[in-house]
Amino acid sequence: MDMDADYTVPGGSSFRDVTSVFTLASQEMDPGSIVAIDAFSLSDAMTATEIGEPRLDTGIQLENTERPQFDPLTPLLPEEICWIIDRSMAYETEWHASNPLAHTVFTLLYVHCLNDVDPDVLPFLPMIDLDSSRPLELITVILRAYTSGLLKSCSIAWNELSKGSLLDTEDWHSDKSDVSLLEGWPVKAAIARLDTALAWLSTTTKGSATIMARCPQNQSPVPSDYTPLLQSARHSLSVIRAHPCESISSSSPAHAAFDPYIARQLNTFLPVRVIDVPSLEQTCDAYERLLNGWEDLAKLSKTYQISTWNQVGFHQSWFNAPAAQPAYIRSCAQTLFYDGIQIIHNQAQSWLVDRLFEETIGVSYHVFAQHWGGQGSAALLDLERKIIHTIIPHIRGLWNNPARRRRFLVKSIFDWHIIYDTLCALVEGLDVSDNIDPVTFRTLNQFSKAVVPWRLASITEVILSGFQLELYHPLERPFAYWFAAQVTDVHLNYLDVLLNGMAGVVPQESPSRKEMQFQQHFLVALQAMSMAMFVSLIRGLPPNTIFDQWEQLRANLHRRYKWSFKTAYDMCDFEPVVLEPDFTQFLREVHVIQDLGRERGQSQDNARNIKVNDQRYSLRSPSEYFELAQRLLQTLISTNNTGTLNGNWGHDRMKLLRGMSEACQELRPYLDESSSDAGDTSQISVTKLDWTRSSPNSAFKTPWFPSVRLHEGGTTALSSGGNS
Repeated sequence: MDMDADYTVPGGSSFRDVTSVFTLASQEMDPGSIVAIDAFSLSDAMTATEIGEPRLDTGIQLENTERPQFDPLTPLLPEEICWIIDRSMAYETEWHASNPLAHTVFTLLYVHCLNDVDPDVLPFLPMIDLDSSRPLELITVILRAYTSGLLKSCSIAWNELSKGSLLDTEDWHSDKSDVSLLEGWPVKAAIARLDTALAWLSTTTKGSATIMARCPQNQSPVPSDYTPLLQSARHSLSVIRAHPCESISSSSPAHAAFDPYIARQLNTFLPVRVIDVPSLEQTCDAYERLLNGWEDLAKLSKTYQISTWNQVGFHQSWFNAPAAQPAYIRSCAQTLFYDGIQIIHNQAQSWLVDRLFEETIGVSYHVFAQHWGGQGSAALLDLERKIIHTIIPHIRGLWNNPARRRRFLVKSIFDWHIIYDTLCALVEGLDVSDNIDPVTFRTLNQFSKAVVPWRLASITEVILSGFQLELYHPLERPFAYWFAAQVTDVHLNYLDVLLNGMAGVVPQESPSRKEMQFQQHFLVALQAMSMAMFVSLIRGLPPNTIFDQWEQLRANLHRRYKWSFKTAYDMCDFEPVVLEPDFTQFLREVHVIQDLGRERGQSQDNARNIKVNDQRYSLRSPSEYFELAQRLLQTLISTNNTGTLNGNWGHDRMKLLRGMSEACQELRPYLDESSSDAGDTSQISVTKLDWTRSSPNSAFKTPWFPSVRLHEGGTTALSSGGNS
């Protein structure tokens, strides 16, 4: 083969071209087949050659790369022990952030030599020759106890994550590379070893306080002991923040305690990837999120309202997108709600059926069931099974990562309609002459409406979560806001019927009524903000852009909202409440907005009416929509109205309300400015809306609306691609 004469090939240059041999041999093989020998798999073949692909390339170890020799019994100073502990804590948080163990926790070499530092099996050493400032107990007692606790902590988290609630390699990495996490070692033994370390530290003075604050961090809380353990952990974390370890010299032997390339020596198929070690502040923030998650779990374990679980599930993803809470906490929440047998520790699955109606409309399911033979009767068995099999995955799905959570919600949209269809069929088939008075019959009719708010809330979340996940093309954004506003309008109508209509059944002073009244104010504000964005985005487009690109846009929207075009709906007896988006209605309102833009100087009314195709529309300016939304939000804020959520969850809901109010305040002046030139879009030379949530400089106040920034922009043609 032709080779540069100056290029030295390892092993010499006497090579022969064997391409023809492989070409001839391949003719005898079937497409897609491979030839392999025993103990040499496809994975081995793919990792044998370094091809530069980060997911496959194990990397090359340069000849001039020398690492300091690691001796686990090398005496260390207290500040060096603190440095090692802090760095390993940072790596633990990186594993919880969905990085492999081989690239994080296992880079601590003491993990692989715990037996070598066991004081009970160490041979006799001339202890008197050791430096008194570097007692060997810092290794054999303190660091050994910490490392054991670290591994046991990872083992507990691994056991929870391996239950399958979250997906391996998507939310976390399960590969242990044949390294022990002390799986068979009791938790109490790990705690006892940590207690022994703390007892030894109490006998010394130098560096003891900072080390003691770091040792208890790996204790795993037991549900009955949550409160004192959380308080202790938070105190220790505050000490760590206040007393960071001293910096160590570049020649310190502590540096040898970590090998970022340890994966080369482990039994793993993963390529080597060096993880950037977070700062102490970032590490403490990650531990704070874990502690907050445990605090939420403690509170959820005593929460027996599925509507609260539903709201908390939504809120935790709104404020922590895109990563949400750590995978371990999210898996624990799913297991806590349903462990495969019972609901929230001790409730039967049938308990969910009664809670659905009790919490949504304030009326017990038994009021409905008695007309068909009571709960669990043959006539209601199918209905109750559908409710159980819908609520459990719906609630658990809220603790998935944002993208998969959206998929769970899409599936639940159809499942909620199946329940609605079954309830309607049962009521329709009821013999009204069987001593059922009109009031009771109207009440029975409301039971089918009890599931509608759950379905509509799921639809709204599916639409708006597309902004969090950055799914939408610029031309799809106006439609998403318009569709969300339409769904919200139907949602409000149903709440009004349940609260104030002739057949209103929600009791006065009940928690259900209190939450519905909050939702009324909140949804009106959300609808107004969505309409403001719809109107402003349409005005910001060049004239007729939507109509000129409608064929491609319609195809993209059909794929984007394919869940609303399911043919399975045709098999149901009753039409769903909100199904396919009305493209004709959307185009009519786009036409209205563009007409209003051309006539902006002819009318200054707050609400402008235009007749299009014999239909009359009333649209407000973006500024007026934001003003309405801000007024409603301020009413909720000033009265401290958080519905049925209280404590930390009420604080989170209030934080959302304030963020939405601030977004109205921020967006309103910009939209006034851009709307003033709506009739002449050529004058709009800058785009101030920031949609990129992954940007490090982004400061989004809400999960669903953009922030304002200055940068040069322009119009974008619609492509045929797009995520679904």
